[in-house]
Order: sequence, then C-alpha cells, then structure tokens
Amino acid sequence: MKLAKRISRWDQIGFTRMVLTLLLIFFLAACATSISRAKFHLAQAQVRERSFQTVEAAALYKKSLAEAERSVRTKPSSQAYLLKGMAEVKLARWSEASRSFSLAATLGEDKANLWAREVSLYGLALSLEEQGLVTPALRLYSSLSERGKFSPVVQAALGRLVDHQLALLAEAPEKEREKILSKNIEIVGKALESDQACGYYHYLMAQLLGHQKKYVQSFEEAVMARELGLPKLEIQRDNDNQITFCYRQLKGSLTGQDWSQFAQTYRLWIKKWNWPDEETPDWRRR
Repeated sequence: MKLAKRISRWDQIGFTRMVLTLLLIFFLAACATSISRAKFHLAQAQVRERSFQTVEAAALYKKSLAEAERSVRTKPSSQAYLLKGMAEVKLARWSEASRSFSLAATLGEDKANLWAREVSLYGLALSLEEQGLVTPALRLYSSLSERGKFSPVVQAALGRLVDHQLALLAEAPEKEREKILSKNIEIVGKALESDQACGYYHYLMAQLLGHQKKYVQSFEEAVMARELGLPKLEIQRDNDNQITFCYRQLKGSLTGQDWSQFAQTYRLWIKKWNWPDEETPDWRRR
C-alpha cells in the first residue's frame, strides 16, 4: 500500500512537471511566433511603403507593433523591444519608440541605446517646433542631421532642417540666399557621402541645386532620387515636377550640341518611366 502511494505521488509529480514543461514550451513557442509575425509584418509594410501603398503599410506596421507588444508581455527580450521600437518609429510614435529602444538596450541590444537618445531628441525637436520654439528645434535638427547614426531620424531631421532653410529664401537678399543654399548643400552632401543609396538625400540635393539654377546637376540628382526610390508618393511627385522644371529651364537656355545631347538623354529616361511626353509624368494622365 505504501509503495503504491509512493508510485502514485511520483506519477503526480511527473505529471505536474510534464504540464509545466508543456506550458513553458507553449509560451516560448508563442513568443517566437509573435516575433516571427512582427518581423514578417514589418517587412511587408516596408514593401508596401516602397510602392506608396500608405494605408496598407500603416496597417501592417500596426500589426507588427501588436505582435511585438504581445511578445514583450509573454517574454520580454531585446529583439522584441527592438521590433516594437522600429514599428513605433514608422508610425511616428517617437516617445514610445524611445522607451522601447531603451528597454532593448537594457536587455543587451547595444545599438538601441543610441537609437533611443536620437529618437527622443527628434521627438523633442518636433514638440519645440509645434510650441513655437523654432530656433532650439532647428539646432536639434542640425545636430541630428550632421551627427546622428539612426537613419530614420537622420533623414527626418535633415528634411525638416532643409524645409525651414528653403522657406527663408523668398525674403532673403541674394547674397544671403547663396549662403543659405551653400550651407545646406554642404550638409546634404555629407549625408550623401555616408549613404549614396538614399534617394531622399538625392531629392533634397536636387531641390537645393535647382534653387542655385544649376539645372543639369539638379536634373541628375532628381533622376538618381527617382531610381533609388523615395519614401512618400508626394515626394516622388514633387521630384518628378523638379525633373520637368529642369527640362523647361534647360530647353530655354541650352543650344546646339548641348541641347541635342541633353534632349536625347531626357527622352531615354522618360521612355523608361513610361511618360507620355517630356512634361507629363505618368501619374498625371491617370
């Protein structure tokens, strides 16, 4: 009888251990699955974003965020918090992203600590700008664009900085205009040195060179921007407008062989892009 009770007790202990082991496996599997789904949705969102499917991309970023949140609730990890922060950056939830990256750094993700600081500073700059403190906001944008390491923040800060600088051109004297343009071309040029494959930087350079009336160089930068890809549909369309603007300016200023050579090059590009004519991007005829 005593032996039977011992065996029964051992069976219960064994059963309990088995149940706990299965639960642990289940929770670990659920966490791994959530991380996998978060990665999958993040990748799919980026594909949609590159195709300018903005609504679909936002929905997928939200799905990625939900899966990352599920993962950190089940079993917090640096990878889960990193994915959460990346989704939050894409959704412009800057303060939440900063916290997520800080937690990822606490759990061992070295690069996340730097990302957290830069995201936090960019969020602060936006807040300062919205509350009317433009000068300190511009200082932060300038610092992030020149010395930042986290690409989404660097691009966003540089874009805000250049937009503000270009807005000053309308009322600035000619000498001051040139100084503003030269300074910003230098800043964007440094960004391009570190990332030649960023279409957005080429777009910014095309805009600045256009204001300097360097239309051939502006056209070349705009072509590279289009070929490398741009983050938003409205930016691509603005870039296309820059291309047609350069065409009109050069049509009126180039002569002889120079015009003939440029016109031939231009026709090759618009044929590749399926434009119906020299001044009509494909999206205008839809």
